[in-house]
Amino acid sequence: MTTPPVDTFDFDVALSYATEDREYVQHVARLLQERSVRIFYDEYATADLWGRDLYTVLDEVYRKRARFAIVFVSCHYVSKPWAQHERMSAQARALTETDPYFLPVRLDDSELPGLRPTIGYIDARNTTQDQLVALISQKLSGAPGATKPEPTTLRAPRTPDQQRELLAQRPPAWEYLLYGGVLWQRRNALEAKWRDHELGYASRTGQHYDTAQAFTFLQNSLSDLAACPQNLLKMLSPQAQQRAFGARGESGNAELIEHIATRFVGIYEQMMDVASALRGAGVPEELSEVMEATARLADQPLKEVRDFIDQFVAEVDTVPERIADGKHLEITMELIMTIDDEALREQSEAMDRARRRFGL
Repeated sequence: MTTPPVDTFDFDVALSYATEDREYVQHVARLLQERSVRIFYDEYATADLWGRDLYTVLDEVYRKRARFAIVFVSCHYVSKPWAQHERMSAQARALTETDPYFLPVRLDDSELPGLRPTIGYIDARNTTQDQLVALISQKLSGAPGATKPEPTTLRAPRTPDQQRELLAQRPPAWEYLLYGGVLWQRRNALEAKWRDHELGYASRTGQHYDTAQAFTFLQNSLSDLAACPQNLLKMLSPQAQQRAFGARGESGNAELIEHIATRFVGIYEQMMDVASALRGAGVPEELSEVMEATARLADQPLKEVRDFIDQFVAEVDTVPERIADGKHLEITMELIMTIDDEALREQSEAMDRARRRFGL
């Protein structure tokens, strides 16, 4: 005798609802997470859904990737085109199942197209959210199939797949793991550019400047470099951090976390771009020295940003174990950006020589 294979799914349940009913469903989603139920809830999948073909992705979720589809029926739900798309995908799956798959929860008396009046449902008007979650857990305990095994320990995600897994599970302190993972992935995607910078290599930009234009370009480049630390501080400000990570006791916003991490690495890239533009510009030969010296002013700040990312990722990688051990969790990271004194002296002297040479 052989044991028939067990169907595996990405989610225990997929929640389908109308935007107007989000407050109710959001609380249900939070309670399900607390019971370690793996759920598809669009608010938790914002970063994963960003830029993807939602028509295809949602069809796969509600037709293939969950053990159950829980549909919150209301007057709002029956009138929404995206809700209709999710419902049709879920009902298509239900047609092929011998066991119940389509689980309706009524928020009012609205009639849902395609839902027979004989189908059993839960009435949210006389069932508390805690009771509903308990019923869902009971349904899962006796249902065929299983969700794919979770990794034993999550860390800052190094790949998009790991990032999707993190957002699907959302363990405690997932916000910091996501932030560290996005920093690492974005920085890692720029390693070729960083190696060019270390070597002092830059492709020619095709921009050519006479003496007066070159000095103007130098001043503008210095101004651009000076603006970068200020913009980094904006991404690390308490206001930006609270908006993304949430106030104490609140869940963070995955899209905003990814946004501020992406902007942070974008400023790191901008510093390399300024240095590359200085090295790649066509200028009178007498100004080549000061162009190179000005480009080297970015060296120390770039290394400090890289060190900050490495240290932050190393720190948050320990978070799951620390939580599991019941240790106090406090993450405090400091970014100090400086310009190397020697590099600044060399740039200042090169600028003075260039000015004397051209009588400026």
